[in-house]
Amino acid sequence: MQVLYMVEQDQQHASVSGLLKTAIQNTYKSYLNVLDVLVILSEAVEQEAERRKAKYIPKDEDLSFNTVFADNICMQYLKHAEGIKRELKNEQIGNANEEELIGSIYGELKVFEPYVKYINQKEYVIDDHRKILRDICKDFLPANEAFDQYMEASVPTWADDELIVLKKVDETLRALPLSQEKEDLMLHYELPEEEIEFAETLMNACIEESGRFDQMIIEKLKNWELDRVSLIDRILMKLAVTEFLYLPTVPLKVSINEYLEISKLYSTPKSREFINGVLDKIMIELKASGEVIKTGRGLIE
Repeated sequence: MQVLYMVEQDQQHASVSGLLKTAIQNTYKSYLNVLDVLVILSEAVEQEAERRKAKYIPKDEDLSFNTVFADNICMQYLKHAEGIKRELKNEQIGNANEEELIGSIYGELKVFEPYVKYINQKEYVIDDHRKILRDICKDFLPANEAFDQYMEASVPTWADDELIVLKKVDETLRALPLSQEKEDLMLHYELPEEEIEFAETLMNACIEESGRFDQMIIEKLKNWELDRVSLIDRILMKLAVTEFLYLPTVPLKVSINEYLEISKLYSTPKSREFINGVLDKIMIELKASGEVIKTGRGLIE
């Protein structure tokens, strides 16, 4: 969807496959950046603890400053996992804006209610450490303007990738600390060959048949011109029709449902019903004409 949106906006792109590879890599870079932000915040805790202890006459609260966020087993894993450090280096992800990031975000984290509750606990189990990291990524960071600015400056596709990336980060945090096997599975962005082939077939066929699919959509509109349909909605519908015709192992209803789910994230509240109505009519028409051929167990109709 992202690549096709870029192609629609700028017809001069030379390599669509190159755009696809870059989009996949950017999503992975966003994932690593979020993990790195958590580490930066833990380092801010350590730095504050050091400043407090270095006071000429430290108070009791300075000496007893709680560093559990930086010291717990889950955060220690994120800080010291060789695989994560290697990938951060490979993707050239550093802390160039670290001071600004700490100054803008850490102060707000300290008054984030789940964080306050966490550091004031008397006893902890490992699920407490996982939960605070998940709460930060689900509720604190997405609402933090400085974090968004940092991510957008680091990865140009962050605005489009945010929901997907934070979901993937949450999966990682729920499993911390990772076994070596799970770490190896998490830390790569190269897709299996069959998935690359699937994506390229979907993308290239959609581009080649774009005019034909636009016409199919036009024929299902009632007193509407195509340019009144949002570009995202058009792209989602054309991708679904591509799956109808060019990806024989994907069930028709699965294609429709998946694009309806995407529309909930990236389009308007009314888009789901609109897209569903248009795709259902196109699906019925294509089945009646015999153009849809699905193969595989449970797919032959």
